[in-house]
Amino acid sequence: MELRRISDWTTLVGARIELRQQGRPVCSGHVDAVTDDGSILWLVAPADKRRIYEKAEFYEAWAQEEQTGFHYRASLSPLDDH
Repeated sequence: MELRRISDWTTLVGARIELRQQGRPVCSGHVDAVTDDGSILWLVAPADKRRIYEKAEFYEAWAQEEQTGFHYRASLSPLDDH
């Protein structure tokens, strides 16, 4: 499983991540919530309580990139493409 660092924490709600601090793994689990500005997240690790982590304390979120489906442009009629 290839992980990549996710800089925008606002996209992580519900994701399974590995949390690292200054490059060292700290824990892993599911992101329960994130502040609107993405500076704080709450992580629920297996067999552990819900914990809070702040980006300002040098935490990094690492996750596997999920590519489900594909992106397309929807149009209302064939004339919309002109």
